[in-house]
Amino acid sequence: MKYKLVLLLAAFLVGTSLGHSQPRVASGPQPFHVSSRGTGNGVQTELEGTFVVNAESIEVNVTKATIYVSEHCPYQGRRSVNQLKLGLAAEVDSEGKWKMEGAGLPLLLNLVMSPKEEYFLHDLSFLIPKESNADLSKRWFVAEIQTNVLDLPDQRDQVGYVFAFSCKDVFVPLDCKKAKK
Repeated sequence: MKYKLVLLLAAFLVGTSLGHSQPRVASGPQPFHVSSRGTGNGVQTELEGTFVVNAESIEVNVTKATIYVSEHCPYQGRRSVNQLKLGLAAEVDSEGKWKMEGAGLPLLLNLVMSPKEEYFLHDLSFLIPKESNADLSKRWFVAEIQTNVLDLPDQRDQVGYVFAFSCKDVFVPLDCKKAKK
């Protein structure tokens, strides 16, 4: 009898410690939205879809993506929109500076776009690597678009980047967000 009690207690302790060492993940796909629409960026983007957090990666399925060239930018020429990359952002100081971590492979676009043009993409997948112990409550999605201007010969080889972000609480479970309100 004593042996069974000790075995039961050991199984309980091992089970609880394993549960606490695993990263907390939401069950099933969670929605997300990334956008730079309405900002001062010359090239803007909006992404919608779902994500699933795994132990060492985040699977992202983008159901709808829009790339837009703004007419409210000083440069009104054509742009080469080269690639789209999705990753995680993390704050590096209290002044709001951030860095990109664990980006997935870039999606090559090779588009030539002019102001007021939109380009639509559907059903994209990204796999973003992450540390198994990463605190996702301190991270959010960032989309990076690589561009070049085309109609200024002296700047044609200069690569530019524009960014779009999700909400900073994208990884906080919905029930926790509701409790804060």
